[in-house]
Amino acid sequence: MKVYQYPPRTLVGDYIRSAVGLSVGLGVLLSVSPTPLIIIIFGGLTGLFGFFGYRTLQRHVVKVAVTEDEICDSGFRTRTMAWTDLDGLKLRYYGTKRQQRGGDGFMQLTLAGGGTSFSYESTLKGFRYIAWRAAKAVRENGGSVDPTSAGNLLAIGLDADGERPPPSNDEELDGI
Repeated sequence: MKVYQYPPRTLVGDYIRSAVGLSVGLGVLLSVSPTPLIIIIFGGLTGLFGFFGYRTLQRHVVKVAVTEDEICDSGFRTRTMAWTDLDGLKLRYYGTKRQQRGGDGFMQLTLAGGGTSFSYESTLKGFRYIAWRAAKAVRENGGSVDPTSAGNLLAIGLDADGERPPPSNDEELDGI
């Protein structure tokens, strides 16, 4: 069994953005006379940054365990999916054209099957291994990977249709 999690250093920026957003939103709400417009705008922003902070905390505490038979993530709740149940894989790139040329931006891997879905960002340690294992499972289950996901798998050095070995230990320890 291999267990992975998000490195705390990759989450610091998100925690800072969330704290600044919450501080500004709450600061305005607590320091000015409440009008419906102020409450709608700054209450909405405060809620948005609060949710963003919660999602960052979720990524901070999640541990992803991968075995030959299943994938399991545990954090605030535990979810498990057998690889034989996997019927969908999406790998999407998010970033600007400039970020793509510079190697910035991030990828998001979404796995679905058996009434469960998982979503992981490329900063997760072991991301490439999980993507490789998921592509292998989809292929073994007789499914196919959509062209965008196949192209993104190739971009990170994985072949969705071939029988390449898993990424080496050095490569699997780092996110993308």
